[in-house]
Amino acid sequence: MSDDNADSLDQDHHVHFDTTTLKDDFESDNCVTYQRSGDTIIVSLGFLQINHRYLIDLKLPASLFGDVGTSSNKFLPHVDATPNLHCRITEFSGSKHDEHDFYEMNIEFFAYKEKLLRETLHIVNSKNSKEVFQLIIAARVLGRGKGTPMLRTGIHCIGVEKDDDESEASDFAGFDKP
Repeated sequence: MSDDNADSLDQDHHVHFDTTTLKDDFESDNCVTYQRSGDTIIVSLGFLQINHRYLIDLKLPASLFGDVGTSSNKFLPHVDATPNLHCRITEFSGSKHDEHDFYEMNIEFFAYKEKLLRETLHIVNSKNSKEVFQLIIAARVLGRGKGTPMLRTGIHCIGVEKDDDESEASDFAGFDKP
């Protein structure tokens, strides 16, 4: 076997990837996802951290609302008799603008317990109060010491609540005052 033949064999063993077949899911994994079933829209926030308070900028696609999501319809937050303590709408532009194909909404969300957390909000069509959409805000909440999640686009941590189990107390009884 000549050296020329050995060089050509070595070159044949390189792996080449076609960039058109490669799919980078980083962008899609980094976005809040929406799914509609009947009059319920599930908003999946991904991973959050326990005892953290978040401000979430949502852009609800108009397509989620079907024929109801036309530009002439306006939606309003539906306030229940008992407000949700852990999740509330802070801002809501209930009109779909011609230049946008979505409804903008800001939510304040508190991750108060570990594992799967689901909070429910409602929005109503201002022209037909019987058209109520239930928004289920879902997140997987990591407990203390379980890591720090990468927040999806539009999710911002605005504070950390002190855990009642966390105690900064020590066994030191303190100094006696004379």
